[in-house]
Amino acid sequence: MDLKKTMGLACMLGVSIVGFTGCSKHDEHTASTASAAVVATPADAQTQGPVTVSNVWVRPALAEQDATGGYLTIQSTEKLALVGVSTPLAEVAEVHEMRMDGDVMRMRMLERLNIEPGKPLELKPGGNHLMLMALKGAVEAGQQVDLNLLFEKPDGTKIDMPVKATVRGPAGAASGAHQH
Repeated sequence: MDLKKTMGLACMLGVSIVGFTGCSKHDEHTASTASAAVVATPADAQTQGPVTVSNVWVRPALAEQDATGGYLTIQSTEKLALVGVSTPLAEVAEVHEMRMDGDVMRMRMLERLNIEPGKPLELKPGGNHLMLMALKGAVEAGQQVDLNLLFEKPDGTKIDMPVKATVRGPAGAASGAHQH
């Protein structure tokens, strides 16, 4: 088989196996359009202005526990920073960073967490997360929790965004209080 036929066959196989991998300029445009259509916004997404928040959940905590964690994914169409969080569930709510320092896991409050346009920022167990302290009672599975996120734009303007969280344990893990 000559090189032209081989390339044509490879291009056809690539299209049929991978889906519009780009055999010509037109196919490249089709591929980018097709893959953009595949990316879906989660069903639980909450949007305000340039910000979309999804996968919002809080870990359960017993009445005698005074802290728990909150987790979510933030996307923005413009540069922003998460600069605060509040909730009627707790007297203190902060954005925290978890990182290893030698053999010790360290946690500290973050004054701001930058969000780059188009790049999802995930606050998750074992990483950056919301820390809810001085809880005002038990936090039970299935409960709906009000959170208020405060974002700041580079020009200093603020976006005050209320979101709803569901109390649940992480997928595939036992539910328990957030441990520090």
